[in-house]
Amino acid sequence: MAKRLRTRHKAKKTVKSDVEQVAALYVQARAMLIRAGRTLHDHIGSSLSAAGVQLQLLSMDMPAAQERIGETLRILEEALDRVRDLSQNLCPSPAYRGGLKQALLRLVDQYGSGSCQIEVEYSVTAAVPAEIAVALYEAGCAAVEQALQRGAARVNIAVRGTGRVVLRIVDDGRKTGRARALSAIRSLAREQGLAFECTTGKSTIVSICYASRRTARG
Repeated sequence: MAKRLRTRHKAKKTVKSDVEQVAALYVQARAMLIRAGRTLHDHIGSSLSAAGVQLQLLSMDMPAAQERIGETLRILEEALDRVRDLSQNLCPSPAYRGGLKQALLRLVDQYGSGSCQIEVEYSVTAAVPAEIAVALYEAGCAAVEQALQRGAARVNIAVRGTGRVVLRIVDDGRKTGRARALSAIRSLAREQGLAFECTTGKSTIVSICYASRRTARG
């Protein structure tokens, strides 16, 4: 009996280690994609836009070349559209494009209909880094989806804090198996430097915390 228990315990540790490794690889890969998307949007996209402006000015100075410049501008605009599309595909999260608050409000529009009432309270004044906003949103979105799958009639999403930002989700859905269902999301969140807790009592409460690192004073 003791040998079986040791075997099960070892198997659980192995599974946990595998999940953590997969979570680490996923986070690293996504960070690379986000950086690539940011480079496309902020640098390549901006350069193409600036080139387009220069061509428009050149067209005004050289009326005889307007037709050829116009063709070049159309080609440039097509390239810019492709860069924008690729940038969005690499960084599809609404939190990356519009910030955490707007992404959560969109989540309400997406899920807050029918039998479930979803409310958002947002009182964070400091800017949340894009990567952290994405991580907070994804973890929070997963918690909301789990609540809806378990028949929640009411979900409250609250984001508070300044240096320490806490995303807290409270719902009245069924509690059985909730922590286990969120285990993968918890691993991803922790891999990105977030604290993640799921507690059940009268309600299910998911707390996701980000503490900004302050630079040491010299």
